[in-house]
Amino acid sequence: MPPAIQAHLFDRFYRADQTRGTTHSGLGLAIAQEIVTIHGGQISVKSTPEVTSFCVSLPLKR
Repeated sequence: MPPAIQAHLFDRFYRADQTRGTTHSGLGLAIAQEIVTIHGGQISVKSTPEVTSFCVSLPLKR
């Protein structure tokens, strides 16, 4: 995934692949980021030509 796309993945209504039609709203990662942030965590993306992975870090609450 190119860095230009990674920079916008968590934007509301952003769809990286416009060729798949209009059935998806582009809200999933934006909502995930909001939930993680509300809980004091972080979400990030790392991509190589072969694999794209997402990392979610949440603080341990006792």
